[in-house]
Amino acid sequence: MKRKFSWEFWLALRYLLSPKRERFTGLITLIALIGLILSVAALTIVNAVITGFKEVVAEKILSLNPHLSITFYDPEMGHKVVKMVENTLPLKEVRSVQLVSVQQGLLLKGGQPVGIILKGVDLKKYGQEKGFKKFDFREDLGEDGTLPIVVGVRLKEKLGLTMGERLSFLSIEGIYTPFGFFPKIIPLKVVGVFESGLYDYDFNLVFAPFEAFRQKLQTRNLSLELKLRDPFLSKEYKEKLLKNIGPHVFILDWQEWNKNLFSALKMEKLGLFVILTLMVTVSLFTILSAMVMLVSEKRGDIALLRALGATSFQVLKVFFLAGFFLSLSGVFLGLSLGIGIALLLSHYPVIKLPGEVYPVEYMPISLQPLDLFIIGMVALFISVFACLYPAKKASTLSPAEILRRE
Repeated sequence: MKRKFSWEFWLALRYLLSPKRERFTGLITLIALIGLILSVAALTIVNAVITGFKEVVAEKILSLNPHLSITFYDPEMGHKVVKMVENTLPLKEVRSVQLVSVQQGLLLKGGQPVGIILKGVDLKKYGQEKGFKKFDFREDLGEDGTLPIVVGVRLKEKLGLTMGERLSFLSIEGIYTPFGFFPKIIPLKVVGVFESGLYDYDFNLVFAPFEAFRQKLQTRNLSLELKLRDPFLSKEYKEKLLKNIGPHVFILDWQEWNKNLFSALKMEKLGLFVILTLMVTVSLFTILSAMVMLVSEKRGDIALLRALGATSFQVLKVFFLAGFFLSLSGVFLGLSLGIGIALLLSHYPVIKLPGEVYPVEYMPISLQPLDLFIIGMVALFISVFACLYPAKKASTLSPAEILRRE
């Protein structure tokens, strides 16, 4: 047997869809519905944008930065640290291992200083990282005693650099003499250009071949950089390495380096979610007002229903269902509108972002099923409370009082 809907269900739908309703009440109901649709759509789109930004930033960070960095200051410890990593971590979980060195200083061109981070790496291996949009260099240009470097596109544009151009690097490490501190001055030559899409990287980071870097700067600051197949296991692997590590060796994972950034993104997403949820709440108060007007309009029907034997609970159910159907329609249409606009923006990016501020050229969009579910549930949860008051008011009306007034 087919289960039939109760008469309260059909009567609630009839009250909402009847063309004989008062024009003003119908207009208020329509305005309330449109307000709820736009509020839910705005919440959906903003949530998708914030999630998209978080995913893009995480992808850039994970592709351009090591997942684990083991720093030591004794070159003789290099083999020992590598052996420790091989004995502690499962080799199948380690995607790449690279020995690097980093030095801060000033890049000079025609007396114009720019603070940079000079990093000695394996250029061929580093250039294969998927986080780079471009990583081009020429090995034949760096064979004249200078230190060959690969600069970011932003730094190249800022200083007007050209391929083969000579520069100078003032290292923060130098020589202390009775006459004061004298920084090391290293001659450089531009042999390549890279682009990551992150403004700070493309402006402040400069790469050089690892062996030539160590020979020219004679630095003792070395780091073993590890890329993991699952970056989110970095904290667990760090704790394992710390148990076997010796003195004067320091380990950092990518989550520690970027803790403040991801905390800020999380708080921003939560803050915007709360603010836009308040917008949804305001829209539902409009629906509450529309339902109160509907109850006032249907006072005669309420008296008739009670006279025919309907209980106060059945009357409450009729008007609660009417308000809930209205709210459910607004939430469903709002989610549909938000998802539609988000999908449109993801397939046809039209909102261009300034590269100096954002790591992407166009606004990123990412729709997550869990986020959509939470938005829908929160909106429906609020709508239940918005529908209770007018339904309760309708159920407490006295039929005798209504008939006497009319």
